[in-house]
Amino acid sequence: MVAGLGGSVLACFGGSGTLGAVCFADSQCGLDQSCVNSLCGQCNDREIQAGELCFGNSSEENVFGEVSDLLAYDPEGDGAPLLLAMVNNNCVPPPMQGPPSADGPSCWDLYALLIDDDGDFEAITPLEMTNDGRVPQIGAGNFDGSDVQDVALAVNPNDPFIDPTGIAIVFNLFGSPQQAFFDISLQARTLHAADLDGDGLDDLLVGGEASSALALFIANPSAPNGFESERLLVTDPAPRPAAPVDMDNDGDLDIVVLSATMKTVGVDLNDGSGNLSTQARQIVADSDELQPQEIDTADFDRDGNVDVVVYIAAGPGASVESELRVYRGLGDGTLELDQTLPGGEFPVSGLAEDVNHDGWVDIVVADIQEDKLPVHINREGQFPDVVDIDVAAAPQTLMYADFDFDNIPDLVVGNANGVVAVVPSEN
Repeated sequence: MVAGLGGSVLACFGGSGTLGAVCFADSQCGLDQSCVNSLCGQCNDREIQAGELCFGNSSEENVFGEVSDLLAYDPEGDGAPLLLAMVNNNCVPPPMQGPPSADGPSCWDLYALLIDDDGDFEAITPLEMTNDGRVPQIGAGNFDGSDVQDVALAVNPNDPFIDPTGIAIVFNLFGSPQQAFFDISLQARTLHAADLDGDGLDDLLVGGEASSALALFIANPSAPNGFESERLLVTDPAPRPAAPVDMDNDGDLDIVVLSATMKTVGVDLNDGSGNLSTQARQIVADSDELQPQEIDTADFDRDGNVDVVVYIAAGPGASVESELRVYRGLGDGTLELDQTLPGGEFPVSGLAEDVNHDGWVDIVVADIQEDKLPVHINREGQFPDVVDIDVAAAPQTLMYADFDFDNIPDLVVGNANGVVAVVPSEN
């Protein structure tokens, strides 16, 4: 049986005293274990044991707005990332700022959350400025060949007829920040930084809100704005690409594309120079009441090929339920449906990471209508168990990285109600 998302869990993976077994109470685990987040584990010993899910109480910080994206920013490339949060608000000065309203102007700001002497995270605004418009997604990469990582932001203006949609590049964010800005021909919905032409510099790939194209900007430090002229790549309508990955094992980065309007998913293969060729598409939702939201990629079955998970939401009052669909990558750029999993109330995004340290990539769901994170536990390529991690309400975007520098990754939740919650591992 598949465990329910609504509170109780069923012990699909059992065994008294087994690390990682589904549990209801400490008594169902071994003598040296406790039941944490509905899995047996040896928590609070500062060591990682395979199978345990030892996340504790979160450090929550209010950032005055809607958190649209999170970024692990590693400026020096030394494995000590800083946590950045992209926040959109209603242009009213704090403490009255909140999520932007549908009929009012939006402003955006970039927050950095730094750990203090007490182990809590405190928010600062390194740019020290408020900017008009809304930023749905941010990315980081080496665009100019320097030793410092740069930050890119996709900016949608409040009035596109007056101000063009654009990309903002911030160089030397924590030194003497310098911004470059250039126009794009799409209303940006997604932004990813990756080396798509194999020259060692990160390029920018932007997906449009409703267009049938991706905008590709090839990094070129000798160009006036640091990038070559915009290259439009024809693809599916309302494309929602995942971060570029190698889907055909040829050494270059390809694009997995979800179409929000056609409700399809498929791969655009890269020829190594940023030119894409479209492969077969799969229908991800066969009901008008289901709306695909986002996708993630990982090798869930450990066969050496990258797989795909699609987060699909059912609207209010729908007669069907939200779901996740897991597609196996076949290693040649094609996909096949492998599993369909429960999606909770309204999944808007998620995280594909091995959060219980057993060597198999799990799926964590950002369900915006809940105050819990459903975690689909990977059992050798299958997902029979679902457990919950308690977090702040309205989770919208997730991040998994070591932000308190204890060599154990932390779970970070960006919420639509203006809270960034860092959920540390208790190991």
